Amino acid sequence: MRFSQLSHDERPRERLLRHGAESLSVVELLAILLRTGTKEQDVLAFAASILNEWGGLEGLCRADPSELIQRKGLGEAKVAVLAAMLELGKRIAKTQSKAPTSWEAYAEQIARKAQFLDREQVYAIFLDARDRVLDEEVISYGGLEGAYFDAPVFFRKAVRLNARSVVLVHNHPSGFLKASQEDHDLTAYMENSLRLLGLELKAHFVAAGGVLEEI
Repeated sequence: MRFSQLSHDERPRERLLRHGAESLSVVELLAILLRTGTKEQDVLAFAASILNEWGGLEGLCRADPSELIQRKGLGEAKVAVLAAMLELGKRIAKTQSKAPTSWEAYAEQIARKAQFLDREQVYAIFLDARDRVLDEEVISYGGLEGAYFDAPVFFRKAVRLNARSVVLVHNHPSGFLKASQEDHDLTAYMENSLRLLGLELKAHFVAAGGVLEEI
């Protein structure tokens, strides 16, 4: 139904005030932030088209303001509101996250914070002999086509920390959780290389959509 066909009480803002924000769809919440549509689309259709164009809310969270402002109908004021809203959501999510107490919890936290990245990254969690976390670090910042893994830096860090084992997590910005052949090759290479140093690769995970899949 078009926005103009809705009665006053059925419109998103009025429903939010009467029933709470949780009663609204993502499209309706976004429409409230946008406030107006374009000459071609009312605000609900405009909000739906933006979500569709960026692949839903997760894709929109990855969008840079410089990308958004190129979209017809999104001026500086609307882009500023969207960017501020998305950043507030990310910060609220961080404040609500409990401090991880195990390496499994660290890996799950990495999966959650990496789900909105548009570049591939490799994270390492260094563990002591009792599987306690010594440190966590991003050891590779990737390009659009993947991540470059700087193995010498990684090995020096493990030795310097006197680690006994390592957990690797790398994200797939595509959202595709299945490991590639390159991922399997990296796992085999790391297992063999760490073994020469007397260390263990405890696990290697792919992270996508906030979910982990062990390789």
